[in-house]
Amino acid sequence: MKIIIGGLYHESNTFNPMLTEKDHFSIVEGNQVYDRVCSTQVFREEGATVIPSIYATALSSGVVSEKTYRYFSDKILTVVKKEADIDGIWLHLHGSMTVENIGSGELQLLKEIREIVGFDIPISLTMDIHGNNTDELKDYANIIRAYRTVPHIDQCETEMITAKLLVDSIRSGEKITPAFVRLPFIIGGEQAIGNQDPLKSIFNKLEEIENSDGIASASFFIGFSWADTKNTSASIYIVPETQSYYQLAQEQANKLAEYVYSRRNEFKLVSIPLNPQEAIEKALNSTEKPVFISDSGDNTTGGGIGVNTELLSSFLQIGNLNNKKVCIAAIYDEKASKISENYNLGEEISLDIGIGFDSYSKSVTVRGIVKAKGALLGYLGGESDYVGSTCTISVGDIDIVIADKGHSFITMNHFAKAGLKIDDYDIIVVKQGYLFAELAEISKLHILAITQGATYQLIEELDFKNIKRPIYPFDEVELKLN
Repeated sequence: MKIIIGGLYHESNTFNPMLTEKDHFSIVEGNQVYDRVCSTQVFREEGATVIPSIYATALSSGVVSEKTYRYFSDKILTVVKKEADIDGIWLHLHGSMTVENIGSGELQLLKEIREIVGFDIPISLTMDIHGNNTDELKDYANIIRAYRTVPHIDQCETEMITAKLLVDSIRSGEKITPAFVRLPFIIGGEQAIGNQDPLKSIFNKLEEIENSDGIASASFFIGFSWADTKNTSASIYIVPETQSYYQLAQEQANKLAEYVYSRRNEFKLVSIPLNPQEAIEKALNSTEKPVFISDSGDNTTGGGIGVNTELLSSFLQIGNLNNKKVCIAAIYDEKASKISENYNLGEEISLDIGIGFDSYSKSVTVRGIVKAKGALLGYLGGESDYVGSTCTISVGDIDIVIADKGHSFITMNHFAKAGLKIDDYDIIVVKQGYLFAELAEISKLHILAITQGATYQLIEELDFKNIKRPIYPFDEVELKLN
């Protein structure tokens, strides 16, 4: 049994006007791919020969340039062309990769793979629950399963499940077609958290379906609201154990669709939503620490640019911080970052922060002390996940982290590698929406500041042009099933 493995993962925010290029991605190739994905363990335990291609991933950002997509997809396709006698293909994709001049990067990649291997070779996909899936995906992939946590902590588990399902498919020789339902509604990024209803109850339904006879896997895709594409919506995939159970899978998909759609009005912002000034006031008046404020319109984990200075400017204008220590992590400004490299720790510095891209990223002049220099970690926050550098400027009781790339501090290690002690702060401003697991665990209060930007929370006010209408919450729509 010979199986090709690989990954090409990106969540593309079409409201971010900056194209995502090759240098935004972290990539491993060859034997390094074995350690990057958990499917390797399953395949080896099953006695399979594993052929690595690449694993390329980038933090959510703007549309991927066609040149960048072609660079990575060609690396995968080259391996597929070389290995003529494979039995299966396993890939970790996102579901919301939008490529310049192409559209869905996932669909394009699968189409080109099928042109090489035909339709007798099973393809298994691990996918992000925030995928905006195309109607055609089911025609090119046999096994599709989404994560079942938000924030995501079950990627490894999902990879192992889709690996085992691929092995079963190869051994059975079955050509499986997943059942699919597109749901005519868009869910905002911070309106669906895994440990809260209605998503918690939907996950329970998925478990029930998956444990029933004839069903191999069940997935609910929330979708990605900050992508103005014809595929932007929630969806459902149910994979039958064998093709003889396809009708059962479609029936289950329809029932689940009715249940999910009946609860569409229950998807609400789960953290405290306040305008920026109210958010700051509430944080300053809190008696607990730490308080986290999400600069939600500039959420770099959802494709925001990371350049907004609105909250920084507001904090600097406050005369009395109630003896609170504040950290703002991090503002993306490559020019300011390069200037700060010329200063040593403890030196005084006068620096303009803010790229002036729009009215929310206006340049702010700060005068302070260089407090720390360190590494900027990527999405995973691992010891080897370095993507850039940081410099922290102390202005009184406010510490401002400047980064040379647009990334988010989502783990404790992000702060540590930047040279900061998170316990020092009463208020921490982050470029996020919902808090990721480690920060959520220590947070005493989380405030969602409704700021402007590419991840603006009030999606009904965004200028969508390409989504399929009618669609909720823009329209009242009757659910129609096959």
